[in-house]
Amino acid sequence: MRKYSIPNTLALYLGKYLPTKTPSFSKMNDSDFITVLSWCEDWTPEEVYNMDYKQSHLDYLLTWDEWSADMKSLPLPVRAELQRAITLHMDNGNLQALRAYAFFYEGTEKLAKYAFWVFIAIMILLWIGR
Repeated sequence: MRKYSIPNTLALYLGKYLPTKTPSFSKMNDSDFITVLSWCEDWTPEEVYNMDYKQSHLDYLLTWDEWSADMKSLPLPVRAELQRAITLHMDNGNLQALRAYAFFYEGTEKLAKYAFWVFIAIMILLWIGR
């Protein structure tokens, strides 16, 4: 299974020591929910979509192919079921590797921004000091 590769296993163990943050469900769109659950379950996004409709006890408004073509908003019960599934995975600790990846993503973004300005300041100081 692709989820248990060496980088993912290392991220899982590192994620145990990072501060706990709950996902910002209000900022996530439907494809984000499906992507996270696809990673957690090691399923294809289509399998997540089909299972979500099954769990929400609704008939399909759009097939997977129709929905993935333009990604209209899913019905509220389907979205609520996606959120419930992510909450269950969060409670079981399955999002720890993703938390580590997010930590490094945010950290490298900040590091790159500050490193650029430090580089500029050093170059100005060296230029003035000559």
